[in-house]
Amino acid sequence: MSSLITRNTPAQSDCRYCSVASKHNGEDPIGTAIAADLWILIEVPRPWTKNPWQEASSELLALFQVLEKRPRLWAKTQILAIAPDRHYSKPGYRHVICYRRPSRLFAQYEAHQYCVPGEAIADLAKALLLQPSQLTTYEAYRQPAVRSLFVCTHTHYDVACGRFGTPLYKTLRRYYAVEGWLQVWQAAHFGGHNFAPTLIDFPMGQFWGHLGPDSLDALVYRKGDVTQLRQFYRGWSGLSRWAQIAEREVWMQVGWQWLETPKTARIVAKDRGKLLHWLLRWLLRWVPTIRAQVLLKKLDQKLNWAEVKIRAGDGKGAVSAVHRARVEVSHTVMTQLRSGAAEELRPVKQYKVSLHD
Repeated sequence: MSSLITRNTPAQSDCRYCSVASKHNGEDPIGTAIAADLWILIEVPRPWTKNPWQEASSELLALFQVLEKRPRLWAKTQILAIAPDRHYSKPGYRHVICYRRPSRLFAQYEAHQYCVPGEAIADLAKALLLQPSQLTTYEAYRQPAVRSLFVCTHTHYDVACGRFGTPLYKTLRRYYAVEGWLQVWQAAHFGGHNFAPTLIDFPMGQFWGHLGPDSLDALVYRKGDVTQLRQFYRGWSGLSRWAQIAEREVWMQVGWQWLETPKTARIVAKDRGKLLHWLLRWLLRWVPTIRAQVLLKKLDQKLNWAEVKIRAGDGKGAVSAVHRARVEVSHTVMTQLRSGAAEELRPVKQYKVSLHD
């Protein structure tokens, strides 16, 4: 199996891969999963440029413009391109896969998978985003939703994704996606190219990075010592950044059953940071623009600690346990945010977690 995955060593070229620098310097990927309530994955023919939507239909691009005018919805939504596949795809048709956050404590997203005529993808995406009452129109195109791994192979965004993501994708397809219960797709950029190869495991919504052949059995089959996956875990899309860091620590202690446990989390206290930054964060919460939401996230990354409360459910709607954690900066490491021989190393914060009753 390992013959298809090359070790993370730089090629003899002018390029310095960002993920190689990250792994070599011991950068922990936790807390880098994209938090979202709604994921929509749309099959887009390759080749892709840096922006895979550049050749998309005008109707789909118009829908994205509508979404950008609704920053609250935009902040909770992720739309991702996936590549056609010779086993899954159908001529003239496109897959649209939706993962929606339930309204209660949850362990995985609600999954809805469609394969519709190519000209219908924009209308279906619009129904998923804005007009759920229209979804009955597409019932005939529904497919059974199965567990799916989406591997970033988006070379035009960062060459590390193609260099390390493509061999990982081929290995997963050849050795794991063979019995129909698991699909493996190539995906466009979803952040974290400095952790390549990286993937998302849906409908659970777990992000992974720095993956190698020795980690795949545990990741796919969810067996063995759970702590062997610690260094590869980027976090769960169902939680914000601070809560993702705390959630990993709880998972490592509870074990595999944690993955089936409905849960949610909230920040009960947080570093105020500099007074000016505190005022900006307070103001930006009330500014309904995408730029304000992006700046708010950047300011949050400057903070040094947070207190997190994670509530675990019993599967019947009741809370069965509460986990409290303090997350704080422990040190920094140097990393490279993009591939390239001229790219500089930059310091990034690393965190420690203290669980308490």
